[in-house]
Amino acid sequence: MTRVPHQADPPAPEHTSPAPGSEATRYLCAAAHTDPTFTRRTLAEIFDDDLRAVAPSVGFDLPTVLRHCLWARRRRRARDAWLLLTGGAALLISPLWTVLAGLAMLVAGALTPHRDTRTGLARALLGLVGGALAAVLLLGQLRQVAATDEPGSLAAWLVGRPLLALPFGVAAYLVLVLHLLGTRWLLATRLRRGRVQPPERPATGEGRHAARLAAVESAQHGNVTVYRGYDPFVGYGDPVAGWSFALPLVAAEPVVGLPAGPAASVAFPVVDLIDHVRDHLATVRLDPGGSDLPGGLLLQDRVFVGGRLLTGDSRLLPDRERMPRQRWSDEQVRQVAEQPRGAARHYLCALVPSWGGEVVAGTFLHFSTDGRVLYLECARTVLQPPRLGYHDVDRLTEWLPASHLAQVLSTGGATLLRTAAGAPGRLLVDLLDAARHERRQSRRRRLAREDLGYDYGAEVGVREVAAGADYHNYFQVLDAAKHLKVVERHVLAAIVGFLDARGVDTTEFRTRQTTILNQGVIQTGGLSVVGNQAVGTGARAEQATEAGSDAPRQRRES
Repeated sequence: MTRVPHQADPPAPEHTSPAPGSEATRYLCAAAHTDPTFTRRTLAEIFDDDLRAVAPSVGFDLPTVLRHCLWARRRRRARDAWLLLTGGAALLISPLWTVLAGLAMLVAGALTPHRDTRTGLARALLGLVGGALAAVLLLGQLRQVAATDEPGSLAAWLVGRPLLALPFGVAAYLVLVLHLLGTRWLLATRLRRGRVQPPERPATGEGRHAARLAAVESAQHGNVTVYRGYDPFVGYGDPVAGWSFALPLVAAEPVVGLPAGPAASVAFPVVDLIDHVRDHLATVRLDPGGSDLPGGLLLQDRVFVGGRLLTGDSRLLPDRERMPRQRWSDEQVRQVAEQPRGAARHYLCALVPSWGGEVVAGTFLHFSTDGRVLYLECARTVLQPPRLGYHDVDRLTEWLPASHLAQVLSTGGATLLRTAAGAPGRLLVDLLDAARHERRQSRRRRLAREDLGYDYGAEVGVREVAAGADYHNYFQVLDAAKHLKVVERHVLAAIVGFLDARGVDTTEFRTRQTTILNQGVIQTGGLSVVGNQAVGTGARAEQATEAGSDAPRQRRES
């Protein structure tokens, strides 16, 4: 928890640092080795543009995930290089046999069952051998046709020398199988629950990434979010309905028989309200014995600013050809909270991680005063768990069951042709990206120097890249909704307590508080802010009124 201090206060430490050993961190590291799409998007988001800010790391440790992504990419590059050598040799020696063998292995691997722990391995081996024999028999017929042609003819070249190409084809298959087995061993020994270990060797071996990794490490503990586009809460998940309203700061009416009350209006520094709400939330007990929030409550003062609006702000962008700063002093944060004007806005963030950091319910509170009016805003987000497939790491054992070996053998056969065919393209793209990286960065720096509206903002968070479309458990949905409501109740109680202590008339606020807690709807003129929410597939939020009521019936489904 970082308190917005007065000028004389010393810098406060950060209390929302990510957890390297969280379940979310572990599953994202597993995703780096099992999901090439996740690895590619993550590395592209972080390393493609060195000028881009980094989205907040919510419930996980970003540098650890990045190092596993770099490690996984290195392993895939080594696999592709060997596939290019062995598969390319087989293709040059006997093009037709190589293609037919790959197709036969694909069919055999796709049709081979491997779920039966007793016979799965035998069926996998028989299926692969049968596919290879089918390719050889078909090739024998083709060789008879090619034998009638002259040496050097197209048919003779296509058939080539299958027996000489056979060892290279087998070697390509073994390369893929060994890569799959190596990935399984890595997951079982380094990323299984209770067995988490760092990458085998520093992923900063690629020198051009060392400086960026250091910058990411620093930005992860920052208190400034530089976002791209419209939504400021990048990295925190999907937005859900919140609320906002303006409250007149009118003095409470005097009690009959007592001296006259204070003046007609009440004024106070808005940072006093922020401090009071933060202090109230900090008193919420976090122990499982009697806690409203057993998953823990993380509090942070954070500034949000659009990535296109940094030019001229030396606090965030002292050098237009470098990544913006993402850590402000407490005094700078306080200044933004006191005067919420311009591009930078202050929010008090209350995050409740649950399920090992897989689900994070976020509440973002913004307070400001304009004359005699207090403006209150509550925005909320829910970060959904990583994809269910990433949890397969917990089903692995260090010893290799026959069914798992059968699965690896059949998967190798089913994916050999596609993986080997794509290896040259992937290696070429990586080589070109590495060669053009400095040139692209020089062009971006020149553009940032000349374009006053250059966008330095983070586009997406790594957790959002890994998030699935569905929740894995009904109680994850329930916990996310519960934590949002619990934090909301504490926030409203803290606000009304502060206003009462300052002598503000809270009659209107209490009415709106009741509306928020009971129905989630605030009606202000022609604007309706609906707070009912449905979180997750199949969830439904409804609001109904009694017969004869003028209030509308609302229903929201997802």
